[in-house]
Amino acid sequence: MAEQGQGSSWQNYVQTAQALGFQKATVVNRTNYQTLAYTSQADIATAWKDGDSQINENQELLDNWADAKKRTFCFYGSKFNIVLRDEEDGAYIVGVKGNIVVIARQFNTIWFIVSGVTKKKGKKNDDNKKVSGFGSASDAFNKVSKDVYDALEDSGV
Repeated sequence: MAEQGQGSSWQNYVQTAQALGFQKATVVNRTNYQTLAYTSQADIATAWKDGDSQINENQELLDNWADAKKRTFCFYGSKFNIVLRDEEDGAYIVGVKGNIVVIARQFNTIWFIVSGVTKKKGKKNDDNKKVSGFGSASDAFNKVSKDVYDALEDSGV
């Protein structure tokens, strides 16, 4: 893989996340909030309205994820209920909204956010084929941790 400071290298991590089954992936620089890699132009941190509340997704990245009072995480234009978090260091959060899961991981120099679909147990589509997706939010978290986040952690990002 190319040196981690190069944009193409970050894009390789995004492609790895996509190969795991995530539809969206975004890498954001923690120093200046620059988006370093993404699945599409729409998959970047934005500002939007949730009813009367203004949502700033960069602020969502900055918030203390270890704080149990923080019950939701907003990213990709949606509000997710947090179902799993790193209660000690606030290094990661996992949220769900319906059958969509979002996972955000904070490293020394970047934030890496992914989103994908969880499948209903035993659900099949019209062609009687199994519906693709993750078995659960924790299944998605385990896959991205093992195949993407652990490598980033080991490289000291």
